[in-house]
Amino acid sequence: MVTQGQVIICKAAVAYEANKPLVIEDVEVAPPQAGEVRIKILYTALCHTDAYTWSGKDPEGLFPCILGHEAAGIVESVGEGVTEVQPGDHVIPCYQAECRECKFCNRGRQICAVKFAQQLVSVL
Repeated sequence: MVTQGQVIICKAAVAYEANKPLVIEDVEVAPPQAGEVRIKILYTALCHTDAYTWSGKDPEGLFPCILGHEAAGIVESVGEGVTEVQPGDHVIPCYQAECRECKFCNRGRQICAVKFAQQLVSVL
C-alpha cells in the first residue's frame, strides 16, 4: 500500500492524564515534512523516562501523549530531502533529534539545543 504524502491511521496507547490507564485508540499521523521520517513502529518499551512522565512528576511532561520512545520499526515514508534512509529500511529511532548545526551536534553529543526545545510541545 502506497501511503507517501497521505495521512495514515495507527493504533496508539495514549496517556490523557497522569497515573490514569492508557487508552488504546486510533490516531492520525501526518505525512513526514521536509527532513522527517515516518516509521511503522513494530516494537516499543516503556522506560523510566516514560514512567516519570506518566506519573505527572515530570515538569516538562505534557498530556495527552504517546509514551514509548524506545522503539524499533521500518521506515514507512520519508519527507523531502531525506537521503540517509528510505522506505523499507529497518531502524531504531534516536530519542534525541539532531539539527547537525549546533555545538552539541557538531561534537557528537545527543543533546541538541535546537531540537530538544521543540520536543517539549504536545502534538496530540
